[in-house]
Amino acid sequence: MATSINADFRQSGPESGRTFRQQASTTPESARFQTPDLQLAPSLVTVLQCWEFRIANGWFFGVQEVAVLPRVYRTTSLSEGVQIMGTEWSPHHIHVPHDDKLTLRFSIRSISKGMSLSSLSYGTQVVVRPEERADVILLQMPRLGTGRVSHGETDTAFDSAHYAVIDVNRVSTVQYGPDIDMLVLRIKMSTLRDYAERTLGFRPEQDFSFAPCISQGSDTWSAFSPVVAALDAMQRDPSATFPVPTLQAIESMVLSTLLLTQPNAYRENLRSPASTAPRHVRKAEEFIQANLNRALTTEEIAAHVGVSVRALFDGFRSFRQTSPSVYARHARLSKVRKDLVDERHLSIAAIAHRHGFSHPGHFSEIYMQRYGETPRQTRRSSSSAS
Repeated sequence: MATSINADFRQSGPESGRTFRQQASTTPESARFQTPDLQLAPSLVTVLQCWEFRIANGWFFGVQEVAVLPRVYRTTSLSEGVQIMGTEWSPHHIHVPHDDKLTLRFSIRSISKGMSLSSLSYGTQVVVRPEERADVILLQMPRLGTGRVSHGETDTAFDSAHYAVIDVNRVSTVQYGPDIDMLVLRIKMSTLRDYAERTLGFRPEQDFSFAPCISQGSDTWSAFSPVVAALDAMQRDPSATFPVPTLQAIESMVLSTLLLTQPNAYRENLRSPASTAPRHVRKAEEFIQANLNRALTTEEIAAHVGVSVRALFDGFRSFRQTSPSVYARHARLSKVRKDLVDERHLSIAAIAHRHGFSHPGHFSEIYMQRYGETPRQTRRSSSSAS
C-alpha cells in the first residue's frame, strides 16, 4: 500500500503557524522517515523542490533504498538567505557590502549522512563569518568567480583553478566576489575519521590539517578532476535521482581521493600501510628515508635493494600508486615542510638545499604543486597558528 511523506515548512515571525506543504508519494509502508521542520520566513515560497523521496530497488540501513532529490532555494532577501544557510549548514553571518542586493541561488543534495553536495551563488559580493562552529570540511570548487578564505592572519585565494579546503573550526572569514558560482562538498570530520579508521586500523584523533588549496597541475587536482566532473553533472540535473549504492560509491571516491592525494596529517600512513607492501618496496622506502639529503635515482634505489628497475617500478606502482622517483621527491618535500615549521632559524633556501633541492625556482614550483602554497606561506601559516 502506498504511503505519503509530508515535508512541512512552518513560517516564523508574526504570521508563524502557517504551513506550506509538499507531499511526495512513496512505497512501501515500511519506508517512513521523520522529516525535520525548517523554520523559514513567510515569503520563502521560492523553495522549488524540498524533501522529495523516491524509492529504488535494494536495501539500505534496513529499509528500502531511498534517493533524495536536492532542495533548491532562490531568494533576494538577506534575512531569508541567512536563515536558509543556517538551517542547511550551520549558523553564520552574511554581510553584503555597499548595500548591494543579494540574489541567493542554493541547492543541496545529500550524498550520505556525513556528506552533501551543493551549488551556491550569491549574485553580489559577500563576506561570510561563522557564528557557530561545525566539525566539517568545506571543499569549495568555483565554476566562475573568485574568493578568499582567512585563517587568522593567513589568506588563501581560490577560483576555478584553485579549490579551497576550509576547516570550519578554524576559518575566520570567507570573502566571495560578485560573480562566484561554485560547487561545495560539505564533509563531516567524523565521516573522514570513519573512512581513515577502516584503512589505518586505528581512529585518527588529531586534526587532519589539510593543505588549504587544491591547485591546477597538482597531483590532487589530477586525481580529483574526474570526481568533480561527476559531481557537477549530478548537481546540474536537479530532477535526477540516484540509487543509494551509487551515492555510496561517490562518497567513497570523494573520501579516498581527498585523503590519499591532498596533503594532510595522515596521508602517508593511509597511502603506505606497511603490511601490504613487498619487502623490496619497504626496503626501498627505508633507503629513501635515510637519504633525504639528496636526490636518489631509481637505478640507485634498485641497486641498493637488489632488484631490477622494472621490478622496483612495478612494486611502487602496485602498492604506492606512484613511481620510486616521485615517492622519493615527495619524501624530501615532506621533510622540507616539517623543517620549515620546526627550524625557523634557518632560511628557506638553506632547508631546501639541505634536502637536495639546489635550484630555488624549481623547488618553489614543485612545492606549490605538491602543497598548494609557497614555502613562505607554509612558514607564515605555522607562525600565525602558534
